[in-house]
Amino acid sequence: MEINGLHSQLSGMVQRGQLSGRKIAALIELRETVERFAQCNYVEQDEIQALKEKYGAEPEVVTWGDYFQTEVASRHFDLSDAEFLKIVDTIRFDLVSSTMIFRNKSSEFCEQVREEAIIASGTDRSQWTTELEQAAHMGILLQYFEQLKLAQCEISDIDQRWFESFLQQSSQSTG
Repeated sequence: MEINGLHSQLSGMVQRGQLSGRKIAALIELRETVERFAQCNYVEQDEIQALKEKYGAEPEVVTWGDYFQTEVASRHFDLSDAEFLKIVDTIRFDLVSSTMIFRNKSSEFCEQVREEAIIASGTDRSQWTTELEQAAHMGILLQYFEQLKLAQCEISDIDQRWFESFLQQSSQSTG
């Protein structure tokens, strides 16, 4: 069964009933969101061509939207719909945050974030302080910014309003 907007690699999960209607809708929205933000492909055209020449086939996961959609579905299908939606919302929040934080920042700032993230990743997670946890998260945001080439991304009014609403809901739920 093929669903428009859902990567073909996920059709087996749909047939086995592993993805609820709400999860499918969230995955389609996730793919569209990531495609809006990403300014490059997960696998670039020259790499696709090299793989085709070497193996006689092209990769199925080519765009960042494909990547995030298939990763979230395959790793988190067994969560409740509510938990699954939190993951999808967090990715959207992180894409907006990453763009806002790192756009127009100096290479020195980015290098400092990278170094602090490396220190955090080299520390046993049970030993993490709030600062190390924040450093690790900033490192993830920097990876998004660099790998998806978010410097060239313009945040749409819809994404900006969603982001502000998400922040407001988060602050209300945490008191």
